[in-house]
Amino acid sequence: KKSMEKKKTGISYVFQLAKDERKKLHLGMILSVISAALSLVPYFVVYKILLMIFQNNISYKEILIWAGIGIVSAILQAILMSFAGILSHTAAFNTIYKIKLKVVNHISKFNLGFFQEHAPGEIKTLLFDDVDRVENFLAHSTLELAQVAVVPAIMFIFMLKLNWMMALVMLIPMILGLGVPMMLMKNYPDMSMELSKDIADLNASANEFIKAMPVIKMYHLTAEKFEQYRNSLNAYIACWKKMCMSSCYPLSIALVVLDSAILFTLP
Repeated sequence: KKSMEKKKTGISYVFQLAKDERKKLHLGMILSVISAALSLVPYFVVYKILLMIFQNNISYKEILIWAGIGIVSAILQAILMSFAGILSHTAAFNTIYKIKLKVVNHISKFNLGFFQEHAPGEIKTLLFDDVDRVENFLAHSTLELAQVAVVPAIMFIFMLKLNWMMALVMLIPMILGLGVPMMLMKNYPDMSMELSKDIADLNASANEFIKAMPVIKMYHLTAEKFEQYRNSLNAYIACWKKMCMSSCYPLSIALVVLDSAILFTLP
């Protein structure tokens, strides 16, 4: 049973849910990668123009050509990214539509005891909040993951061409900036699962609180007097605080190390 549960989690399972929309997702990721590559062109244009200035070999015609290349690449980047976004969002919305239909059909076969044991808020969380996370990943994260995988590789190849030793040195802050936080945040996935449970409990108690509103108003009570809502809210806040405390230092280290990468190349 545990092995089956493991197979039904993670990125591979999300892509399995979107198997009917893979063509749109793959095309969107390809366009996103090309768009990301085009975003580097303006930097290369500036590099070429500065090179001409430093070499005292200024040609206005050549500068105009490079400027035109930069403008065209920026326009193409925007167009390709728009099409990538359209494809990924279409694939995401089609996927969650199918998932929600399956969930509703599955729930409709349950007996009434299930709905007595589970609050409406829990069912709402399952049907909307949990499923919407899949949509957010497919619509946005797939494009970002494709860009994150390709852009640094392109930059590294370009830097190898300029100076292979400095390019290798630049890997040090990347390894430290990503490796150290990951080691310090090893318990973060467990807290993410805890947060997901707390959100479900909070939604369930909020729904019950709204249903009980007429009675609460009758006795002039506040939200704090509703024990189920108060406890779930406190658990939610405590979990958020714990996640913030555990991620504060690692993320600060990552930002400082990655932003100070030039210090590693100065020697």
